[in-house]
Amino acid sequence: MTPNFKKGFDTICIKDDTIYSSIAHTTPIFASSTYVYESPEKAMEVFRGNEEAFIYGRWNHPNVELVENKLTALESFGIENLEAKGYLFSTGMAAIAALFNSTLSAGGTIIAQGNIYGTTVELLNTLVKNRGVQIVFADFADIDNLKKFAQTEKNIQLFYAETPSNPTISAYDLEVISAIAHSCGAKMAVDNTFATPYLQQPFAQGVDFIAHSTTKFLNGHGTALGGFLIGRDKNFMQQEVWKQRKLQGAMLSPFDAWLLNQGLKTLSIRMDKHCNNAREVAVFLRNHQAINKVNYLGFEDHPHHTIAKKQMREFGGVISFELKAGLEAGIKLMNQVKLCTLTASLGTADTLIQHPASMTHFNVPKEQREKFGITDGLIRLSVGMENIEDIIGDLEMGLK
Repeated sequence: MTPNFKKGFDTICIKDDTIYSSIAHTTPIFASSTYVYESPEKAMEVFRGNEEAFIYGRWNHPNVELVENKLTALESFGIENLEAKGYLFSTGMAAIAALFNSTLSAGGTIIAQGNIYGTTVELLNTLVKNRGVQIVFADFADIDNLKKFAQTEKNIQLFYAETPSNPTISAYDLEVISAIAHSCGAKMAVDNTFATPYLQQPFAQGVDFIAHSTTKFLNGHGTALGGFLIGRDKNFMQQEVWKQRKLQGAMLSPFDAWLLNQGLKTLSIRMDKHCNNAREVAVFLRNHQAINKVNYLGFEDHPHHTIAKKQMREFGGVISFELKAGLEAGIKLMNQVKLCTLTASLGTADTLIQHPASMTHFNVPKEQREKFGITDGLIRLSVGMENIEDIIGDLEMGLK
């Protein structure tokens, strides 16, 4: 039976609701496309919306609902009077697309942070723009300019942020920007992938929508794709966002939802380890003679350190840096490391290294990339949970 007390963050991550597990200790994978009814009368009531039941795997299924409830509880943790609703999607981009499709319409404007995930930029510059939506990329650290946009731009429907940002590792004041968005009748959304709800809870800062690529830290093992979108307006989510997922077929599979649930059980201890290792790697790199700049929010002289400290529990497990000798030195480093894995993802147990300009942000126009700090010489490192001596040793060897 469900306990009648408020569960802690880690307990929510670990324990599965017993209604899904039946007699099995671990919730099984419900590998079924459809669900049966005890009578035609029951089926009629379900399809009319008068009774709740699983209908079809494209609409909903037990493995997805279980994880949706967990993630909703985690993003809402400790926040009073919040009735948020969240939905899982087949990928993080499917979740972000559902956000844009449900909140943006022809003639409207979105104010988007300039240094965000490359595929999100590509989505905005193509499919969203082609629907007649005006796209304005802005520096979200320039609060005065954001206030100016709120006063001068017509029909702003959404402000869209990502903090910490990918790959410049900047932090933006969600409370202040949410207030600006609301002052002009717009909504505020943030990609919380890098932080996860363990490190940052945007609803507490006034944000309206939170998106995740669950492929990353939430899954934590690189075993499955997935996305999550949660909104503080439960009715809007149930009517508009659920419709996007149902009609576009962007449902997460039972197996991928099951894998995500396994990852969630160790979220907090993994994030602590990622953060601790990232701190030590950042210090090592900053003190290395070959490094020109390290982007890490934990440094007190980072221009966004105070913001990150205000709205985050810790400073995250992803850093980026530039070498004094530029791109060629970065390529040499990526060729010489043996422990760090060269791949375009992040948030897995092992340390991942990549070159944003030629990989994750390849389709972002060069002028736009450089304007927002994504230079050709920037290297991104998702610091894993290996022994810290081994990670640093690998980087030291690669920098020779």
